[in-house]
Amino acid sequence: MAVPLKKSESDKAANEIEHDYRPINWKRVFLTPKYIPLHIIGILVAVATALITIHHDEVVDKLLPFSEKVRDLPGGFLIPIFILIIISFPPLFGHEIVALLCGIVYGLWIGFGVVSAGTFFGEIGTWFAFKKFLRNKAIKMERTNLNYGAMARITRDGGFWIVFIIRLSVIPSHFSTAVFSTCDVKFWHFTVSTFLTLPKQLILVYLGVLLVQQGKQDSNSTIKTVVFIAAFIITIALGVYIWYKMRKVKKVLLDEQADRRMQRDAAKAYDQVLANDDESMRRQGFI
Repeated sequence: MAVPLKKSESDKAANEIEHDYRPINWKRVFLTPKYIPLHIIGILVAVATALITIHHDEVVDKLLPFSEKVRDLPGGFLIPIFILIIISFPPLFGHEIVALLCGIVYGLWIGFGVVSAGTFFGEIGTWFAFKKFLRNKAIKMERTNLNYGAMARITRDGGFWIVFIIRLSVIPSHFSTAVFSTCDVKFWHFTVSTFLTLPKQLILVYLGVLLVQQGKQDSNSTIKTVVFIAAFIITIALGVYIWYKMRKVKKVLLDEQADRRMQRDAAKAYDQVLANDDESMRRQGFI
């Protein structure tokens, strides 16, 4: 009996969280001590990615002996899969660089399989983490973070196809997973859309393949490059589409918040009038 009671208390606490959408305080985001390590990690990952891209020849030469050892290890492909799953709890930086390295080490299709497996199971784990352990935090974000709230609203209204489009777009997958897990998206909708959009990982893996094949371009490589550029453009276009829908929903959310505040203020004013009347009648001896 203790478990249902605990759950009901948790749900009650979540329902008591008021809607309070505010502009993002970027100074607070960047200067809050608890976020500084994440910013440092993000900068390091960005610098590492840039260095790999700029000095790709040296990087490939250094990684080739290591990649051969990893490929020869029994079950060596499980290492990057495990890393991708680990950096999903909580969502951390580094997915892109791991996918890039998989392209260098394993080539296009094996690398894609490795990255897809790590991504899929990592996203499933993130889903359950937010669903079971971070639900109240997610509900608070939905009612205080305008971007989060807007995505949650269009997700609830759009069904499977909007989930699929969001997964296929350039929107960070960990962000969308957190939203989906706490706004009543069906698990099979999430699972199927995540699986069907795994080909998006090909773009990152192929960048690693290109680093190895630099200077060895042929007609097939050119065709692949064109296809992946087109796929990248599609993900950007879908991201713009979702952003446009979220922009309209944000106005609705802010209008609803303004209406709620007006009703709350009116109710408080009415209660105050009644209280004053009661006090006046009490002083006059009518009560």
